[in-house]
Amino acid sequence: MKENYDIPEDLTRDLREGRRLISSSQGWFDLASSREFKLTSVHIGPFHSKEEGQYYTHAVGLVSNTEAYGEYHEALIWLPRLKSYGAWDASHEELHIFPGQTWTTMKADLLPFIESQWGSSREGKRTFQKRTVHRPNTHPGAFDFIPYRLKDQIKAASDDEILKLLKRSETSILKHPNLASLTDAYFALANAYHRLGKNNPAEENSWKEKCIRILEYYPKNRFYHEREGAEIWGWASPEKNLLILRELLNKEEKQPEYAGGASLVSSYLIHSPQEMKPLLELAQDLKHTFAVLRCLYVAKRWALTVVNDRLAARLKGNKTAMLSLDDLIVAVENRILSAPESYSESEIHEVRHGRVADRISKGWEHLRKKEYSKTEEWLASVLGEYPENGEALFLDARLVWIRSGSVEEGWKRATENLSKVNRADTSGIGKLHNCIGCALDEIGRFSEAIESLRLAEESDPKESIYPANRAEMFWKLGDEKSASLYARKSKKMGNKSEIVETILKKTAKPSQIRWESLLKEWEKSGLSDKEFCARENLSKKAFAHWRRKTFR
Repeated sequence: MKENYDIPEDLTRDLREGRRLISSSQGWFDLASSREFKLTSVHIGPFHSKEEGQYYTHAVGLVSNTEAYGEYHEALIWLPRLKSYGAWDASHEELHIFPGQTWTTMKADLLPFIESQWGSSREGKRTFQKRTVHRPNTHPGAFDFIPYRLKDQIKAASDDEILKLLKRSETSILKHPNLASLTDAYFALANAYHRLGKNNPAEENSWKEKCIRILEYYPKNRFYHEREGAEIWGWASPEKNLLILRELLNKEEKQPEYAGGASLVSSYLIHSPQEMKPLLELAQDLKHTFAVLRCLYVAKRWALTVVNDRLAARLKGNKTAMLSLDDLIVAVENRILSAPESYSESEIHEVRHGRVADRISKGWEHLRKKEYSKTEEWLASVLGEYPENGEALFLDARLVWIRSGSVEEGWKRATENLSKVNRADTSGIGKLHNCIGCALDEIGRFSEAIESLRLAEESDPKESIYPANRAEMFWKLGDEKSASLYARKSKKMGNKSEIVETILKKTAKPSQIRWESLLKEWEKSGLSDKEFCARENLSKKAFAHWRRKTFR
């Protein structure tokens, strides 16, 4: 929606070029030239507990930059709907206006107007009226009320109720684009359009157009609804869906697949199952190739394993989409393997391991059933394709150990296999070191086992079993302090094994045991911290300390 900001002529004429104002208390303020005015909105409220929302009005930001506050356009503003100049205190969300002032009457000494929002007592003869807006209804038509939690209301509403909600709030929201404070409101409208379009095929295209248009309302770099809105964007426009995916990848998130990438891929394939070319083109960009592949991996895993997720279920139920997903994975993997010099060793390993992981799992299944010949068959298949795969070499060592019944033979094979493993396969290396450590434990060489387990943990520091195994070795050597240290470390990583719990219980100090007992009682009581401390006559400071220590 285009608004008329009705900028006064004396303002645009005076600020054909910007200029700097110097304040003794707040540093400098750069006035923008008229070409650089910021067309925006400011918000205030709520003003009482029953008001579930805020009031918005249009503003023209006249300040381009400041020394003390950085980019702060609203330090001095023109308010077209109030026909007044003002200043918006962003930290307190307060709007101060200067009734009766024009640019001509203000321009000779602007600093008092800017600084008035901070209650500055600048010396000088100038006096003027400043009024803080506390009652928007005293300015009829100047403010738009936009409710909080509109998305939740839409989720719980029927289609007829959604239409009523749109009638009340849609126009108000659409008057105010590019505001970070309204990103949830924009997304609420997208949800409404999606619901109404899906339930009314005759008008679906018009609701899709509205949905696409709302994407233009988000301020730059403030779009965070990739995952939550993936189903909506794929429905509204596969092209926009891919654009959102590309922009997500450009953010350089550490794990874009979990930040929405996998969901966007799923949604795209559901709605365009035979249109693989655009995704392959996105994967051609070396910056994005591996990120796209991980998005594909996760989309497939979720489709096959996640329950109670509508997007995953829809993808799984779409045979064409699932076949396209498999074809895409193979195509991107082939692209990576055909140009190994363009990727890291760990990335190449991940692709190669992904191609044999299912076969390794099959091998373990047969080993657990003591079907050794079948385990050998799966191993031969894996090692024929990827002879340096650490997890397959670990399975090989375990097969030798269990089949022969000899700890020494298992230890020997694991040691031999360590020299064969791909150095990028840190998980496999960790497993082989752990295998050696377990063998040394079996024959009572606990000190040597600790060193092998240290190497395992060093190779794969995210695996909680390695510090747990080190704790057990120290425990067997009678080193309770070290045992407790590694048991605590393992537990923090999520390990709940019997040996970890035993070590922690037996090495706990009396005060720790007492507080752990009290905290369990507090969890069951349903009382607040304050109520429980009063009932048990406990120090609130000590209670807070032990709660952090126990539950972190």
